[in-house]
Amino acid sequence: DTGNALAPDGRLPVSLAVSERARNAIGFNAAFETRFGATLGAFYERRNLFGQAERLRIEAAATRLGAADTSRAGGRLAATFRAPEVFGTPYSFVGSLALLRERLDNSYDRDGVVGSFLAERALNDRLTLSTGPIFEVGRSGPSRGTLESNQVVGWQVQGRWDSTDSLLDPRRGFRVTGTATPSFTFDEGQAYLLLRASASTYFDVSGDGRSILALRGGYGALLGVQAQQVPYSQRFFAGGGGSIRGYDFQSISPRDPVTRQRVGGSSLAEASAEWR
Repeated sequence: DTGNALAPDGRLPVSLAVSERARNAIGFNAAFETRFGATLGAFYERRNLFGQAERLRIEAAATRLGAADTSRAGGRLAATFRAPEVFGTPYSFVGSLALLRERLDNSYDRDGVVGSFLAERALNDRLTLSTGPIFEVGRSGPSRGTLESNQVVGWQVQGRWDSTDSLLDPRRGFRVTGTATPSFTFDEGQAYLLLRASASTYFDVSGDGRSILALRGGYGALLGVQAQQVPYSQRFFAGGGGSIRGYDFQSISPRDPVTRQRVGGSSLAEASAEWR
């Protein structure tokens, strides 16, 4: 509701009627690929869990259902908890835990548990920083190969800048994400640094949102360690719609000279230009 006249200070009185969002949400999804079979997923979300705007989300997914090779079926069970302004501070707590079974034909297979416990702070509408411990415990190996134990802990430091005008369909602005994760692998007794960075920018060439030029770049590196000394999930693979189009997902990688299996690289640099 708006007032009929300006207030003495020149402002127009406005009255808003608000109501609390539904506390519970549930959803389902399904997909089918001719190469890999069906994918089924579901999630449950509980909002305002303890009355302070906390949010708990539980997700489950099963992949490659009904495929000819049943041993390639995969799945994921994950939980994410977010609590804003913990103890009255400007920091949010974001904790996640996931149980994974991944069967990726072009890169690696993995069974494991991964988790992170991060403190996050939005410095303004565009810049968000986060930091905290992460871990991965399980087994991984080349696709259809032997899985070996991997146990890794690290401390993640991340910054995100987003000045775009839309989350899903940006027409202008920049997005930049940089992550540095000092880590330690217990299997090799090796400390190392994992770096990842990506940036994208968008130009509304026609001025009406119908012709967008999107530029993207990515970089990654393992410092202080060889790729073969860290889990496959932390090595670098390229290929796919979000990387190099025209190539299968994660199909570009150094290969073992004997088995010809993709083993992942210790660094990555990629760039793309897209006209929409």
